[in-house]
Amino acid sequence: MDRRTETYIYGSEAREWETQPLRRREEEIRRRQRQQQRKRPAPKRKLDKVAVFFICITFAAAMGFGIGYLHLQFEATYLSKNVLNLQREVVEMEKENSAAKMKLENSVNLDEIYTEATERLGMKVAKKGRVFTYKSHKSTQIRQYGQIPAK
Repeated sequence: MDRRTETYIYGSEAREWETQPLRRREEEIRRRQRQQQRKRPAPKRKLDKVAVFFICITFAAAMGFGIGYLHLQFEATYLSKNVLNLQREVVEMEKENSAAKMKLENSVNLDEIYTEATERLGMKVAKKGRVFTYKSHKSTQIRQYGQIPAK
């Protein structure tokens, strides 16, 4: 036997001389490796349908909450702007009312009215026993159902 073409294998057993030539041995090792690779194909990754369903439901719920939150934010902003506009309108109306009241008070002279009523129309100031007051619990309006005595 030629030692150049044969290999020596160490192991737990007694030493044996390799009977196959080196090339044959390498080819056999490669063939066994290919067979082992063929026997163990890579496991196919499968999608878990239940997990995908729950992820989709969670994503949809998160999107719904987000859209709802944005809608509420928009509505709050809109309402606050609306309140500010209404407050401006109220201030303007109060200014207009106070100006109209001042104009009305300045245009009415109570002394002239008194003079006109007493001198031209012949009205007299009511005496103490001629004025009657009462409290109405139902309404501030008064209805007249008959003639008031001329006495």
